[in-house]
Amino acid sequence: MFNRETWIEIAHTVTANPLRTALTGLSVGLGIFILVVMQGLGFGLQNGVEQDFADEAKNTIWVRTGTTTLAHRGRQPNRYIELRDEDEERVTEQVVETPAVSGRLSMWGSTVQYKNEQGNYPLMGVEPDFAELDLIPLEGGRWLHQDDVEKESKVCVIGENVINELFKQRSPIGEYIILRGITFRVVGHFAKNGRWGNSMVYIPMTTMQRLFQGNDAIGSMVLSTGDRDLEASTAMVDAIDGDLRLRHAVHPEDQRAVRVRDNQEEYAMFDRIFKGIRLFIWVIGGFTLLAGAIGVANIMAIVVKERTVEIGVRKALGATSGSILSLIVIEAVCLTLISGALGLIAGVATLNYAAPYAQHDYFTDPEVNLRVTVTALVVLVLAGALSGLVPALRAVRIRPIEALRYE
Repeated sequence: MFNRETWIEIAHTVTANPLRTALTGLSVGLGIFILVVMQGLGFGLQNGVEQDFADEAKNTIWVRTGTTTLAHRGRQPNRYIELRDEDEERVTEQVVETPAVSGRLSMWGSTVQYKNEQGNYPLMGVEPDFAELDLIPLEGGRWLHQDDVEKESKVCVIGENVINELFKQRSPIGEYIILRGITFRVVGHFAKNGRWGNSMVYIPMTTMQRLFQGNDAIGSMVLSTGDRDLEASTAMVDAIDGDLRLRHAVHPEDQRAVRVRDNQEEYAMFDRIFKGIRLFIWVIGGFTLLAGAIGVANIMAIVVKERTVEIGVRKALGATSGSILSLIVIEAVCLTLISGALGLIAGVATLNYAAPYAQHDYFTDPEVNLRVTVTALVVLVLAGALSGLVPALRAVRIRPIEALRYE
């Protein structure tokens, strides 16, 4: 039934009115193109945020402090709240139970030297549990031990960027580097995903406090929530927040002085946001695809109406209703399929071209769910087939003599 002559006839019909065909194809292709690009933008934003969360475990609570903005219990505002070792001990021993905890003390732009090479890298004093809490994957050597903390050892663990720039791909294990004028031995190295990790130099918290801080300040604190659910981790946040505010005389409404952040809650919030974004994309994409399908339906209605006499002639010459229906439906399917495929290719090509220029901390690797997009294309093709079938059914019901008289 679909021999070479049939396909030539279909091609001739589709190209008989090039402007009309182009406009119809544009509406279909544009619908798929917009869906693909919007989907890529949504995934790019989601990947960027997930990369930010990849820097640390999701079941963690971060405790940071700042300057007070409100007076409280006879204390004036503009006091800096500084966490110390005793705060960490009190929180973990009297306020909450946690399987892992670490203080964190940072110094940015520290000069690190190895032989004739040197560079500036962020320095961080931490405790042994920090590797688990911040998802630090060791590539060689070892992590900081509790013995290093207790003895205030001058040992360090360095990131991949430090190795590449100072050691030129040589193994750093057992080598000595000069860190802010003091010699440290490299005991381990790591390669970490995320934005900051690979340039870090980690040393024991106590060593950092003694050599560079001069007191027992810990800067910030991170704790594991273990296997607690969101409700239990929120209760843990409230307990820590309340204890620190009471201990440091911070007003309950002061948002800057004490900040306790639950990664699990933030991740759940972002997950809800991205579900909303995906729904929005489908709503916009769905309306765009619907507009394309309506465009095809309108055009096919016009085409079938214009070919009423031709249909009458075909029936008079013995053509069956099925063959006429098949011919018109295939014309609609070909128009929809080719236009949709071109829109799909253009959308993927646009994302691939723009991806290297669109990399950002919160936007990376825009991608397309091809299964979903192809499904949308199939649905659009079926809609195109239906849009050709409906007017064709009306046309083939007309008796040949009436069709021949049609003007």
